[in-house]
Amino acid sequence: MDKIDSRLAQVAILLQRQYLLLRHLIDTTDEVRGRFEASLSGGTQNLGNVLGVYNYVFALVDHLVRYEKIASGIPKLNQKSAEFRSLDTAMGDLKEIRNQLQHINNDVENTYSGPLLGAVCWVSEKKQYIACLNDVGRERSSPGIILDTHRGAYLQDFCYVYDGKYYDLSRAIDGVETFNKFLNEAIHVEVNGKKYSDEDHFMAICVAINMPSPGENFPAA
Repeated sequence: MDKIDSRLAQVAILLQRQYLLLRHLIDTTDEVRGRFEASLSGGTQNLGNVLGVYNYVFALVDHLVRYEKIASGIPKLNQKSAEFRSLDTAMGDLKEIRNQLQHINNDVENTYSGPLLGAVCWVSEKKQYIACLNDVGRERSSPGIILDTHRGAYLQDFCYVYDGKYYDLSRAIDGVETFNKFLNEAIHVEVNGKKYSDEDHFMAICVAINMPSPGENFPAA
């Protein structure tokens, strides 16, 4: 295997693992949002459920941006290709908001609209849900997804909103799914003549150490 093929295999496997991490997180969507929806349906507002939504979305944004970053480093893949451009379009400006979330201390004093940690909005069964942590000491609007009254439908169905800008998370997820399908069809990795499988390449270990009692030393080897 020459150097470029070795790098291609390594990056392809890394991207697949990042996809598995992302997919594992996405699979918890119904659980996280369901708890929030059920709480409101029961007439209560639960801070824990709001925190759960924020934690989920912040992790989702980070995983999505990391996926695109790894994808951009795949050898032999032209970033001007239709497949990569479609992924880039689907991601929109998620990298921008990911950087903002990581360095928010630089922008605490600002004139932005909306709360400093943004808001999370989604649509379920024609109802819109908004999770938001309100700022203290300033008036900030709590943004929601815009309803197109002509079509009787919302413009998006799952967004993170910051400073009046909508980051379409559903579109980004769909973009990753489409790109990952393309990649699986385009690149086939073999290890020792066998098709690569994540199930064959992971480690889960428990190490037990017999610790000495206080005042005792480890026994000599």
